[in-house]
Amino acid sequence: MSTHASSPEPAFLKWIPLAKQIVEQTLGLRWNDVLDIYSYIPTIPLAEALALEARRAGSDTHITLMTDDLWFTSMKELPARWLREPSQVELAINKTVTAHIYLGGPADARRFSSIPLDKFDANAIGNLKQDEPRQRRRVQQVDLPIGRVCPERAEAYGLDYPRWRESYEAALAVDVNEIRKAGLGWAKKLMGRRKVRITSDSGTDIRFETKGIAPLVDDGIIDAQDVRSGYLETGLPAGKMVSAVLPNSAEGEVHFAEPVLFAGKVINGVSLAFTKGRLMRWEAEENADLLSHPLRNAAKMRVDRLGWFAVGLNPVAKPCMLDNRIVKDDVTIGLGHHPQVEPSKKHTAAGFEATIGICNVEISS
Repeated sequence: MSTHASSPEPAFLKWIPLAKQIVEQTLGLRWNDVLDIYSYIPTIPLAEALALEARRAGSDTHITLMTDDLWFTSMKELPARWLREPSQVELAINKTVTAHIYLGGPADARRFSSIPLDKFDANAIGNLKQDEPRQRRRVQQVDLPIGRVCPERAEAYGLDYPRWRESYEAALAVDVNEIRKAGLGWAKKLMGRRKVRITSDSGTDIRFETKGIAPLVDDGIIDAQDVRSGYLETGLPAGKMVSAVLPNSAEGEVHFAEPVLFAGKVINGVSLAFTKGRLMRWEAEENADLLSHPLRNAAKMRVDRLGWFAVGLNPVAKPCMLDNRIVKDDVTIGLGHHPQVEPSKKHTAAGFEATIGICNVEISS
């Protein structure tokens, strides 16, 4: 009697619950939807699970696969003029899809430091051009950059990888209804024109006024009301509230309790000073020249005013991750307009945003 070894279970099976949640709850995919999934090699099993669940819902699917070696070699060897142009293949895909999911990458951030900064700028412009059809067609998008949660990135930025991974996965499991409730509480406080003061133990003390625009509650679900409001993108793990700032109103200083992580390096001791909304001075204790690059670009493109701020809502996320925007009471600031809160404004590749740490936020009329 012959025996046959049983086949191992597909690697994607562990991701089916998350994929099912995204397909059914986050995106609500149905018959005739077309889902595009952008993956790197480590996230192929998750991409497979997402594609399978989308097909089970009646949707068509497409997986775009990128690799670290191809991405880094392209960035180093190809001229900036090539990087500034949109991929014709991606343009065609973006004219067809009804939903898009980005799974994050490349993994090895240690290799970023070998790439000239102007190549990053050129690549951002090319990406903006090729994504335009998705913006114009109001395609729903999910940013799930789990591919960045890896030992290589942790090493590049000095992060505790096990702690980061634990925090990320715990935050991913939080009930989105709990996040929505917390976000609606913030949104109610900030509805209409409000005066805001943000202070922190690190020395931050900045005041500004919000615009009369409804704040965005990013709760991990894109529902019909979100689509009507122009809120077409969500992030996972979920948990932040974003509010637009009156461009000329910011006065004061921001002192970062958290480092800015950029281009494979750590920028420590960052401080920014605003007068009549405009960024007038910036300093950093480490890698100040690297910080100057995006800020000078913002000034060149005339998006060097404080345009929005966000408050984290996720109750279990810890400030030990690559991106701490979802950490409860962690504040993020951004120059220029926020593309989701003010979708009618022209998108630009220039700008700057970063988390500054746990802060006290005072709101008055």
